[in-house]
Amino acid sequence: MNVKDILKDLVAINTIADKDNNKIMDYIQNFFERHGLSVERLKNNETGKEVLIARYGSDPAIGFLGHTDTVDITEGWVTDPHVLTEKDGMLYGLGACDMKGGIAAFMAAIANTDFSKLKKGLVAYCTYDEEIMFDGIKDLVNSGEKFPPHVAVAEPTDLVPMIGSKGLLEYIFTFKGTTTHSSMPIDGKSSNKNAVRFLNKMMDFELELRKNPSPFFGVPYPTMNIGIVNGGTSINKVPDKTTVYLDFRICDSPNEYPLIRETVDKALEGLDGEYIIINDIPSFRNKGELVKEYEEMSGKKGQPFFGITEASFFEGDRVILGPGPMTAHEANEHVEVAQLEKTTEIFTEMIKKLCY
Repeated sequence: MNVKDILKDLVAINTIADKDNNKIMDYIQNFFERHGLSVERLKNNETGKEVLIARYGSDPAIGFLGHTDTVDITEGWVTDPHVLTEKDGMLYGLGACDMKGGIAAFMAAIANTDFSKLKKGLVAYCTYDEEIMFDGIKDLVNSGEKFPPHVAVAEPTDLVPMIGSKGLLEYIFTFKGTTTHSSMPIDGKSSNKNAVRFLNKMMDFELELRKNPSPFFGVPYPTMNIGIVNGGTSINKVPDKTTVYLDFRICDSPNEYPLIRETVDKALEGLDGEYIIINDIPSFRNKGELVKEYEEMSGKKGQPFFGITEASFFEGDRVILGPGPMTAHEANEHVEVAQLEKTTEIFTEMIKKLCY
């Protein structure tokens, strides 16, 4: 099966924010069933969106994973985003890079597998809502799915094997105060001042975190970002509510996570503040036996991924690998034909190595 033909079909289905989630899952199900795989679909009872699991054989040795949703169309496209267009060795289309190209590559690799030679099974996962809240992979994990020992997450990496990523800890803080005229403030009852006192403590703490570097990562220490600070309605009015959005990118979750939680709780003392955690995703670093295999096949040295992917949501030997260039979320998103075909070859070889 030609990988470009598969990608053309996938791009033609509008999955911006999972618009045609069921339609793309129908296509993928029909494709895999034609090639002898059994297919299971997990429907979210609240949204109706689905995760697809395609299996062949028992005791799977390898799995492939990809999300089917895309971001919206960025201004500046010169081709139809839902029509795969080939030009100068590149394939243009919404999701061609992120990450329908990777999905097409593992679909083609599985379709071209000689199942009569399989001694172990394989499995493919297609999810939804990766671009916003990771609800698809959460549904899959919460279903009790037992992942195979080796999983390739086919995100675009320019064929660099990505073998780890930082963790993510995201907070929303709410500070309370008492509204008065600014000429008659009550000590300790300005929500903005309490928020500033807290943030000063956290910025000092961020510098402390840098004292134990993790050279594996491009930014070799944990980082903190103050994303949103929202409080007050008038220059001469003491605010009674301030909201702060804060995130930490964590290198070593087992050691840094407890320290961050403890420091946050202590810094809040006496400041009339509370929080909710909206994301708590652990860091990981793959030291598995297949890293060298992927490096040899791709010709590129393994590196940590720069953001968060679905690989962070389950355990085991994981690699993030897919075709580039990395043009995700850009106008005229595209993928190189040669890299798309090379990704298919790598996935095919991994099936042979682990399953034949």
